[in-house]
Amino acid sequence: MSGYIGNIPVPQATQVSQKFTATAGQTQFTTVGFTSGYVVVWLNGVKLVPVVDYSDTDNVNIVLTSGAAAGDTLEILAFETFTTANDAGGGLFKGNNGTTGDGNIGRGDIIRVHTQTLDTDVTIDATENAIAGGPLTIDTGVTLTVTTGGNLSIV
Repeated sequence: MSGYIGNIPVPQATQVSQKFTATAGQTQFTTVGFTSGYVVVWLNGVKLVPVVDYSDTDNVNIVLTSGAAAGDTLEILAFETFTTANDAGGGLFKGNNGTTGDGNIGRGDIIRVHTQTLDTDVTIDATENAIAGGPLTIDTGVTLTVTTGGNLSIV
């Protein structure tokens, strides 16, 4: 999120924009997919009102209440939400801004603080570099795999 100032939106989202040219009387526009309620729709540059001007209930089609005219432009901006998987145990940052790590507090700064014991299987892929602060203990039954080509540095 380069250039973004402010709290990080949670859940975070990605967006997909699609543009259609209507045929006479066209009401249904098939998209690449979206989450119902997470779309913004414009017809010829005018923002449409959900439920009043269109429906988006099947997560694929935008259906206009009234047919568009031939040559009208329908633009759709769909937001797909996501949250990070298993973000528990992500550690803390400590520094000039205090101790952070709770999403409600915000970003931290200089020093990363984390647990000393790995309790979940982890694989460092061939295209990845990883770093951990030591000493590091690996729980019994837990596997840490560094794939050929991958790198793990413990400092």
